[in-house]
Formats: sequence, structure tokens, C-alpha cells
Amino acid sequence: MNSSPRIEKRTIDFIPDAERHGSPRSLFFVWFAANTSITAVVTGSLFVVLGNSALWAIPAAIIGNILGGFVTSLHSAQGPILGVPQMIQSRAQFGYYGAILPLVLSLIIYLGFYATGLVLGGQAIGDLLHIPTQGGAVIFAAMSTVLAIIGYRYIHKFSKVATALSAAVFVVLFIRILAGPGAGALADDAGFAAAPFVLGISLAASWQLTFGPYIADYSRYLPRKTSKTATMGWTFAGSVIGGSLAMTLGALGAALGGSSFNENQVGYLADLGGKFAWLVLLAVICGKLTGNTLSTYGGFMSLATIITAITRKDIVGRSGRTVYILLISAVALGLALAATNNFVATFTNFLLFLLYFMTPWSAINLVDFYWVRKERYNVEALFQPDGEYGRTNFVAIAAYTAGVLVQIPFMNSPLYVGPIADWLGGAEIAWLIGLAVSGAGYYFFAPARKALRKQRAADTSDLINPSR
Repeated sequence: MNSSPRIEKRTIDFIPDAERHGSPRSLFFVWFAANTSITAVVTGSLFVVLGNSALWAIPAAIIGNILGGFVTSLHSAQGPILGVPQMIQSRAQFGYYGAILPLVLSLIIYLGFYATGLVLGGQAIGDLLHIPTQGGAVIFAAMSTVLAIIGYRYIHKFSKVATALSAAVFVVLFIRILAGPGAGALADDAGFAAAPFVLGISLAASWQLTFGPYIADYSRYLPRKTSKTATMGWTFAGSVIGGSLAMTLGALGAALGGSSFNENQVGYLADLGGKFAWLVLLAVICGKLTGNTLSTYGGFMSLATIITAITRKDIVGRSGRTVYILLISAVALGLALAATNNFVATFTNFLLFLLYFMTPWSAINLVDFYWVRKERYNVEALFQPDGEYGRTNFVAIAAYTAGVLVQIPFMNSPLYVGPIADWLGGAEIAWLIGLAVSGAGYYFFAPARKALRKQRAADTSDLINPSR
């Protein structure tokens, strides 16, 4: 029996074997619950808004979730092996201080998803309790904060409740929406458009890939000898099944509900529930609470990793942990309360922005873990600015920068459309280019840098001990 405290005390530090616990099956519930959130439903609606028919939006959602879910499941296997949070692993690739670059970007991800989740969660609580949406957002932020403070063990426990409730409500919503007026006309509007279809795949993949910076956070307490196949398999299943279901529901809602869905997604789904509208709202709240808690939890660890690198401290105590979580929640709540009515368009821009900047990081992290270092790391050196991983790895930074820049001609977003994306009719493939360039660049140059450092160390040793 594990003797670790029920309220989590760990932050960015290594999880000792004596405190490891749990089964990889629990990852299915965490990632199913996180992916069946109202935010994923909104993402699915974008497929139709951007030009897909509802029927072609469904395979786009499934393909995109499979592609992105496979990549993020590879990150999940890192947790049991290394026993540290996902983003602190970046110090092995980018260096002790160089890792601040991806950490800042991941912090933006957490705040963005947290804030958008508060908008939608606030709508659900507001409708359920008959209070203003802003008041609902405040209550929702408080719930996310409390769950993040008590931490890992209870996040896993709560996700099982959220999964059961979301699965039951989703079945009811699918039945209601497909049995409703207009559903039969979906087959009549089954025209295929290649560019929106590819863009839909990219949006779904983006949704999954943005979990990459914190996916190992929820597997790092698993016993060290936990099967990699099981860890990746349960993560992949929960993510892909949950994300595909939610996005399919969103696409159908946008196609059949039109402006009534796009203007108030939460209200539209609640109306579908009829006399059980309260249960639909409760499912929306629980599903979104899981995702928001992950953002709160990951956000405070990213912030803690940045600040400890600057202050040269390895450990954050319980009181400091609470302060970080409160700070993340306060900033996200401020963003949510300032949100405009143009939420869907803003969220589209946000997703595409994340896709361009996080896929190069993901490629570098995975290439380093599986092919360069072959899963062998010195965990203690992750906390040492002058350790074997160095202060700044300019090879990783160069590979990352190249992966971002090479995407520019392929970009297709409301902010900018690159010339190649325009030539392709708006099809979005920039993220694939970014993955390939960053991953390949790091793979071919990182081993050379590693060998060079070893040679320099040997030369220095010979100068100190010339008789060797």
C-alpha cells in the first residue's frame, strides 16, 4: 500500500519509487474526460464553420485525433521512466536555461486553455444556477483551483466520475441530435472539399498535440516498470475516442443548429437534453473541470520550473505550490472575464498559433528521448545548471527555430496565409513540415554536439593530467 499523502506535496521534483502507485488504465479516464470537454465540441464545430460538410467533418476529426494522439501518447510513456513533469524534461534537450523558451510557450498554452475553459464552464454554471456567466466563471475557477491544489491522486479519481457522466450524456445527445428535424438532410450535403478537410485534420491534430507539454505529468507517479505499451495504449485510446466523439458532436451541432449553436454552444446542448438539461450542464461542468484542472496543474509546474531556474532552487514547498496555483488561476480568470463575444474565431486563431509553435518542441523532445538518448537520462542533472545537459543547447534552439520558420509559407490562419497554403487552396500542412524539420535537424546535429562535448572534456582532462 502506498503511503504517500492524499494531498499532493510534489511539484517539479523527482517521484521516488516508494511514492509510485496506480495503473496505466487510469490514463484512459484522465484523457477521455479531458477530451470530451465542451472546448473539444467547439473545436469540432469549427470544421463545419471552415467549410466542411458535417459528414466529411467526422473522418477529418478521427484522422486528426489519431495522428495527434499517437504523438502525444509517445510523451506519456516518458512519465514512469523519468518520474518528473513533462516540461522539466526539456532541460535535457534545450539546457537548464534554454528550456525557459518552451516553458514560456507552454505556460501560454495552459493560460489560453484555462481561460477559454472558464468562459464555457462559466456559461454552464451560469445556466445551471441561473446566475451571470461571469459569476459562473469565478465559481468554476475556484473549483479548478481546489482540485489542482489537492493534486494528482484526486485528479485521477475525479476523471473517472467525469468519464462516466460524459459518456452517458454524449450517448443521449447523439440520439437526440440524430433523431431531430433536419438530421436526414445531412446526407444531402455531403460535398467534399479538400482544403477544409485537411484543415480539419490539422485542427484535430492540433487539439491533441497541445496536450504534449503536460501529458507525462499524469503518468509520472506510475511505477517505474510500468509497460510502455500499456501507458501509450491507454493514453491513446482515451484521447482519440474522447476527442473524436466530442468533435463529431460539435460538427453535427454546427451543421444542424446553425447560429443557435455557434452563439451559445452550452445552451444548445442543454436544450437538447430537454427535461434533463441540468444533467447535460453537469456533464459539461465535470468534463471541462477535468481539462481546466490539467491546465492549472501544468501551468503552475511550468511557472515553478521557470522561476526555480532563475532563482537556482530545486524544490517548491506546499505553500509555494499553492501560491503558484492561485496565481495561474487569477490570470486565467482575468482573461476569461475580459473575453469578447467573438469566441469561436478567437479560439480558432489560438489553436493554430499553438500548432505552429508546439509541434517543433514535441519533435525535439521525442527524437531526443527515443532516438538520441534512447531513454537513458541523468535525472539529477536536470536540476543542475552546470550539469551534463549544459545551460543552453543552441542546437535544440536552432532546430526549434527552423521548425517554426519553415512553417510560415505553409501557414493558413486568420492572421496570415502563406503563399504555399494559398496555392494549395487553403490546405493546412504546416505542422507536418515543422515536425519533420525540427525532428530531423535535432537528430542529425545533437549526436555531433554530444560527441564534441565528450572530446572537449577528454582534451581538458589530458591537459590537466598530461601523463595519461
